[in-house]
Amino acid sequence: MSRRRSYRAYRVAGLVVKPLMRFWFRMRVEGAENVPAQGPVILAANHRSNIDPVLVASAIRRPVTFMAKSELFVGPLGWILRLIEQFPVNRGSMDREALRRSSKVVSAGGVLGLFPEGSRGDGTFTAIHPGLAYIVLREPCPVVPVAIFGTERLRRPLGWLPRSTPVRIVVGPPITSPDPGVGKAARRSASDALRELLRGFLAGIDRDTDHGFRSLEPNP
Repeated sequence: MSRRRSYRAYRVAGLVVKPLMRFWFRMRVEGAENVPAQGPVILAANHRSNIDPVLVASAIRRPVTFMAKSELFVGPLGWILRLIEQFPVNRGSMDREALRRSSKVVSAGGVLGLFPEGSRGDGTFTAIHPGLAYIVLREPCPVVPVAIFGTERLRRPLGWLPRSTPVRIVVGPPITSPDPGVGKAARRSASDALRELLRGFLAGIDRDTDHGFRSLEPNP
């Protein structure tokens, strides 16, 4: 499939999905201007719900390519994900093919969306997957942190449709890239540095203006 066709499909889908997400979840987006208008960038977001990728993509003007868990790439949903150039990752191990495709997105000047925590959790960046450091060291580029508030409250009382609940998305300025290096020690050091920077970004967000948004605390 050509990149032009995939780009067109993403744009067409966005014309429907983005307004729907913003309306249904009463999305409040802050700092979207921190995403560079062009050139490679990685969006590093916290993760609390399956719908987080759709909401992050709806908050950003540029097309975003996410790596998504391989279990989603089946049936009609898998076809749609591939059509808009999303790609699978096998969780629980270092998926080198997924990392190769991530590097390809960045080297081509695109926007790569990642959830460094690896899977849904408390959304506090307490632990992050080493894949983020691997990609940044391999393809140095801006890393833009993203905080999502409110999706931990989502339920599906209507079956497939999550209930309408306010969601706040805060996009921060690019964080400092780790020092370049090679090998496991360099990746471990870079991963630790990125984790602390992401946690610092999250801690610095003003929660007094949330107006009903739950603070990021571990789920009971």
